[in-house]
Amino acid sequence: MKQLNLLMIVICLLLTACGSQQNKSQAGETSITETKAAREEGGGEDNTKQNAKKLQVIPVQNIKTPKPLVKKSQKIIKTADVRFQVKNLSKSIAKIQAMIRKYSGYVSSAKQERQYSQIQSNITIRVESDKFEDLLDDILKEGIYLDHKNVKARDVTEEFVDIQTRLKTKRAVEKRYLEILEKAKTIEEILKVENQLRVIREEIEAKEGRLKFLVDQINYSTIRLVIYQKTEAAEAPSPGFLSKMGKGFKAGWQGILSFIINLTYAWPSLLVIGGGIFFGIRYWRRKIARKA
Repeated sequence: MKQLNLLMIVICLLLTACGSQQNKSQAGETSITETKAAREEGGGEDNTKQNAKKLQVIPVQNIKTPKPLVKKSQKIIKTADVRFQVKNLSKSIAKIQAMIRKYSGYVSSAKQERQYSQIQSNITIRVESDKFEDLLDDILKEGIYLDHKNVKARDVTEEFVDIQTRLKTKRAVEKRYLEILEKAKTIEEILKVENQLRVIREEIEAKEGRLKFLVDQINYSTIRLVIYQKTEAAEAPSPGFLSKMGKGFKAGWQGILSFIINLTYAWPSLLVIGGGIFFGIRYWRRKIARKA
């Protein structure tokens, strides 16, 4: 019996020892798991910080107009239409003019006008094509509110090459006509050749004019700028005393003229009425004379 009790005690001690060992093992695993999780969280925070450094927000004023990738053989015409509001129109115009001089550009046209609640200035700027984007970015910094910005790059390479080819052909034809003109003997032949020369030279001049226009548009880009400043609505000035008096005399004279003109239109009616009055008075007098 004692041996059985001793055996039961030994078994209980063994079970207790195994349970405590298992709890220690689970606790160790839990601590290891928590440590790994903490490391992963720490690593996640580091990654988030690194990503935040990489994905910094770019301010609006730092956004630049992208330059198109242009090959040397390409012929590109660049234009921009921009409208924005400024704080002070006079100061902004002075700053923009300084920018234009800085980039060796020029103003091809300018117009300023006052509207109901704003002063507006329309400016057309020409600048070398390689300085177009830089000047445009500097000009946009003057605005406090951008209404619209429309930038275009038109490829005219095909038209440019076509005109050059046609010019070369027409000049060869012109040279041929000149050779024929030298060999012409009769007046009729000379007149025919000269007429053909006139036609071909007109075509050459037209093509040369178009080519010069394209070259100018390619070399110098165009910025059509509209800037405006908000103002209080101006009341119309009231007329003075002398102005009112002058208008009164003018209105009175116009009234007299209108009355005379109306009389000329109404003369038949006046004639009938006058005749009726005349004969009525005459009849009345005769009647009185008879009674007397």
